[in-house]
Amino acid sequence: MKTIKVFNQTIQLDFLFEEQFTSLDKYLTDLRPFYFINSHSEDYRFDDSNCYLKTKYYNLYKIDDKIVQLQKINDINVGIIVYDNNCIDLYLIDKNFQTEYLLSQYAFVYILNKTNNAILMHSSSVVYNDRAILLAAKSGTGKSTHARLWREYKKAITLNDDKNCVAYEDGKLLLYPHPWSGKHQIDTNIKAYVSCIVFLYQSKENTIKKLSKIEGMKLLLSQIERPNKNNLDKWNKIVDRLLDLPMYYYGCNISKEAVDLLYKRLEMDLCL
Repeated sequence: MKTIKVFNQTIQLDFLFEEQFTSLDKYLTDLRPFYFINSHSEDYRFDDSNCYLKTKYYNLYKIDDKIVQLQKINDINVGIIVYDNNCIDLYLIDKNFQTEYLLSQYAFVYILNKTNNAILMHSSSVVYNDRAILLAAKSGTGKSTHARLWREYKKAITLNDDKNCVAYEDGKLLLYPHPWSGKHQIDTNIKAYVSCIVFLYQSKENTIKKLSKIEGMKLLLSQIERPNKNNLDKWNKIVDRLLDLPMYYYGCNISKEAVDLLYKRLEMDLCL
C-alpha cells in the first residue's frame, strides 16, 4: 500500500501487482490520502441490464450511486472498475499487472476530471531548457524512440512517455507529471511549460512543416481525450490554448540527424 501525490491530489493505492509499478516511488507522500484506488482478485457481480453507454473499449452502468465500468480488450472482458465518489475499486478478471495498470489509469483519469483543470494527451514529452516539447503520433510510429534520442543527444528529460497531463494555469499550458507513463514507465516528477507540439510520422528523409490551426486541429483531436458533459468547458479552454501553440508535422527517421533538424527549427522559431 502506497500514498502518492499527483497533480496536487493525494491518492492511496492498494495494488495486487504493486512491485511491478516501478514509477510510483517518485510520487510518494506522507500526506493523508483523499482518493483511494484498490485492486481486488475476487469477482464483482452486478446487474448488467442498466447499461447507459457502450463503446469499443468499455461499457458503463449506473448501479445505485455508483458507476460501474466493464473494461474490454478485443471484445473480451478483462476487468471492472467501480467508481464510488473518492473510492475506486478495480476487479481484475485478467489477473495480471497489465490489466491492473490499464484499470488504474482509468481511475486516474476519473480523479483528474473531478478535481483539476487538465486533460490527457497521448504523447511523449521532452523537456529541454525547462520547456516541454510534445511529441505526438499514432501508436508504433516512434515517438518514444524520438524522445530517447533527445535524451541521448540533447540531454533532454522525458516528463512522461505516454499520456501527458496538460493543465491551463495563469494563462499558460503546463505539463504535470504522473506515474502512468506507458509500458516502459519513463517519467520524471517535474513540471514544465509547453512550448510546441510536433506530430511525427515515419519517413526515410527528414522533413518538417509548420502547421496552420486547421491542419493541426485534425491531428490534435486524434491524440487527446474527448470531452464529456462534465468537463466540456475546461476541454474547450485547453484545446483552444493548444491550438495557439506552434505546431509542426515532422517526417523523420531514427537518427541523430532527425533530432538535430528539429532542434535547429525550434531554435530558430522559438529560441529554444
